[in-house]
Amino acid sequence: LVKWLSDWVREYGIDGFRCDTVKHVEPESWAALKAASSSALAEWKQAHPAQKIDDAPFWMVGEVWGHTPVRSHWFDAGFDSLINFDFQSRASGNWRAIDSLYNGYASALAKPPKFDALSYISSHDTALFARDQLRHGVTALLLAPGGVQLYYGDESGRPPGPSPEGDPQQATRSDMNWSKMDSALLAHAQKLGQFRARHVALARGEHLMLSEAPYSFARIASGFADRVLVVPEATGPIKLAVGKVFADGETVRDAYGGQTVVVQGGFVSLQAQGTVLLEGVK
Repeated sequence: LVKWLSDWVREYGIDGFRCDTVKHVEPESWAALKAASSSALAEWKQAHPAQKIDDAPFWMVGEVWGHTPVRSHWFDAGFDSLINFDFQSRASGNWRAIDSLYNGYASALAKPPKFDALSYISSHDTALFARDQLRHGVTALLLAPGGVQLYYGDESGRPPGPSPEGDPQQATRSDMNWSKMDSALLAHAQKLGQFRARHVALARGEHLMLSEAPYSFARIASGFADRVLVVPEATGPIKLAVGKVFADGETVRDAYGGQTVVVQGGFVSLQAQGTVLLEGVK
């Protein structure tokens, strides 16, 4: 099995596996798969220098039912990340409660040896996030520390499927709503996702709450290598204290609304258009 699966990596350059029901397979077998696949990917990249997209090593993420953002023994069996079952039930809370969650995640993920947790708000194994709260849930998820995964249709408002008697989980499965997407929700998710892709600080930075009203936080990667300031679900004119993140005279951009402003006296003023995603302008 290890030879068969790692040969897919060797032949096609597959750079990671998502492994199901991890706890039902011996740790030694997972470790053997990781070692073989790592070697296979290195061989493929050496043979295909023009096709590789990076020099990152092979990545394995696993599903261990009920796992939370802690570094368990499964990380010693070859896993780089494990799915986080803790986030879904708590993502519908208010921002003060979510901030406590963010802080706990960021602190746990920063402890050596480092590891990763993969959070979600909907899953075929659990339930769909409440459809009338999807914008809030998607926002909370895409701003969370660690890794994140969107279940298909959470970004577009996909409605639940039928739920036959005796199998309520089937409601999590339905056809993708290609012709009836929530375009506003999709645009919101795209802005958050693109911002996240540019800023490792969101996933790996130190979390710092800056204000309760309006709720704002910063994530700062080690040595200020990357830094962002976020005000989720903000609308209208807003004045923000940014001195702990950006220096006076520094130009910053709201990647959500597109406005560019200069920091003066530790503050910036701008027009929030649903969320504020501040980044430095190089």
